Amino acid sequence: MKSLVEFIENYRPDFSKEIVPADEIDIALLERKAGSLPGAYRHFLETMGASMGGLELAEASLSIEGTLDVYNAKTWLQHGRYIPVAGDNGPSGFDWFLDRSTPYGSDDCLVVRMPLSKNYPADASSPQYVGLEEFLYCEAFKELRLPQLPFRRKFSPPDDAAVAARYRSDVVTALAEEKGFKRIPPAEHCALYERGDAALLLYRHPTQPTFSFILGCEDSAELERLAQEFETRTGLKSVVTR
Repeated sequence: MKSLVEFIENYRPDFSKEIVPADEIDIALLERKAGSLPGAYRHFLETMGASMGGLELAEASLSIEGTLDVYNAKTWLQHGRYIPVAGDNGPSGFDWFLDRSTPYGSDDCLVVRMPLSKNYPADASSPQYVGLEEFLYCEAFKELRLPQLPFRRKFSPPDDAAVAARYRSDVVTALAEEKGFKRIPPAEHCALYERGDAALLLYRHPTQPTFSFILGCEDSAELERLAQEFETRTGLKSVVTR
């Protein structure tokens, strides 16, 4: 998680001085309730599990205190398939979980959303990211980098899933690199691109062949020029986003 902290500090200086790691006793207590934790989640807790210094990602609270409270109140979650990692602070009421039945990489697993309901069907959860690390990088880029660019467009496929599946995300990445954007590791399924005067965030659904992306620029004329090229090459239409 050191690399994540350094990444965030590019856009939020002194972030490393604001964060607070979770107490080892709290992590041990969490493991007694949840079972063995995926490595990516443990590293997050050991780095900023007590406090993210006021940084909120995806309108969610990722503190270990909140997770322990959930396990204390919802005892049926203990040692189950899902690990609650973030409470929703937005209007949806769908919290964030790690689905340990779908591992990703060497020490991560699928990130899903669902309500905190005992009778909610496990297989009805909504997959969001292939892993916690991608969630953190993508949501930090969305929260911190894109708002620095005053002119932004969002590109999305049609709502019809069958039609949307015809569009290809590799066209987006190829054009981004052609236009001088440099890809930022370690996100592999989704993609973060930086160019100095512009940035691009490509979101790919973790289990379906659908995607969307946001393009931001410092200059409105450059955004219009790039947007036209991306629309022509990808076939997607864009809308102004805040």
